[in-house]
Amino acid sequence: MDIFQLFISAIFVNNIVLAQYLGNCPYLGCSKEKGVALGMGGAVIFVIIVATACTWLMQRYVLEPFGLGYLQTIVFIVVIASLVQFVEMFLKKMVPPLYAALGIFLPLITTNCAVMGVAILVQREEYDLLTSVLYGGASAACSRSSSWRASASGWIPAVCPRPWPGRPSPSSWPA
Repeated sequence: MDIFQLFISAIFVNNIVLAQYLGNCPYLGCSKEKGVALGMGGAVIFVIIVATACTWLMQRYVLEPFGLGYLQTIVFIVVIASLVQFVEMFLKKMVPPLYAALGIFLPLITTNCAVMGVAILVQREEYDLLTSVLYGGASAACSRSSSWRASASGWIPAVCPRPWPGRPSPSSWPA
């Protein structure tokens, strides 16, 4: 598979957010502040790319040779959690305003199913290391750009819309 087909596949066919429904919480919960949305998106992109590379290496050189494939999920979670801790420490030290703005949402990258989904998907497809990293980067950038576009356009899906006119509200339902 050439690189162009890989990017087209990651963006349109196997889109993490819109086709596979992974990572919808960060997609829908983008911030009202563009800087925070960009910071969170950058952190998620970094974690997905590095987690894809690290989990590929763990799978090929530790889990498969020693017959420990049944530990794949646990090992991948440990790798992803470690990377998120690294990002959190880096932001706390180097970019304190962004760290403060992200608050509790930064550690929640660990539970983002898109990170784990990409790591497992590249194992299932049996990509090599470079292809895995490129696919992870394309998937991450595509899914995060959706959040950035939503934030930049002023459309913030985390805010609930007012009830539509004529739509019955729960208070008007019969008891």
